[in-house]
Amino acid sequence: MARWFLAAIGVGAILALVVPGYLLEGQVEPLVRSDAIVVISGDEAQSRYRDGVRLYRAGWAPALIFSGATYDGSFSNAEAMRAMAVEEGIPPAAILVEPDGEDTYGNAVGTRNLMVKRGMHSAILVTSPYHLQRAVLTFRGVFAGTDIRIVGRSAPDGEWRKMYWWVRPETRTLTFRELEKLGYVTLTGRYN
Repeated sequence: MARWFLAAIGVGAILALVVPGYLLEGQVEPLVRSDAIVVISGDEAQSRYRDGVRLYRAGWAPALIFSGATYDGSFSNAEAMRAMAVEEGIPPAAILVEPDGEDTYGNAVGTRNLMVKRGMHSAILVTSPYHLQRAVLTFRGVFAGTDIRIVGRSAPDGEWRKMYWWVRPETRTLTFRELEKLGYVTLTGRYN
């Protein structure tokens, strides 16, 4: 009896360490050629930006949409990503910016308006792995009623790993905050 109890505790502990990472990243969808690659700001290491540019160069979409405001009122994160992309040789005509989104919901609303206005019907949404599930839920919820298809893409992250999120205090804190936000979206159906 004691062995079963200890085994159950061991399995429970393993699940507690593994399940949160899989909940946050969600199911990884296969990439599909799309009208745009949407890169939302929010990662200081620029992994999202780099992955979006890489996907563009690989021909997954003819346009890049950079989304993200800045909290200090200066040059928006979207405009900063645009400037970096142009400097790296991406044609300015292939880049659209959504400079007003201050959070995931704002990114989704601004991007939806931009895509509807341009007659786009599909996008690859690039974000960090810990943010992917909530971002996809938010974008799909905001895009409901349009014919725009969203495919989520998890950009490689230098710090966070779904199997080892619990190792460092920073990634633990990030994981718990994101689980809280994902739970809110899932339970309430509200995105902000």
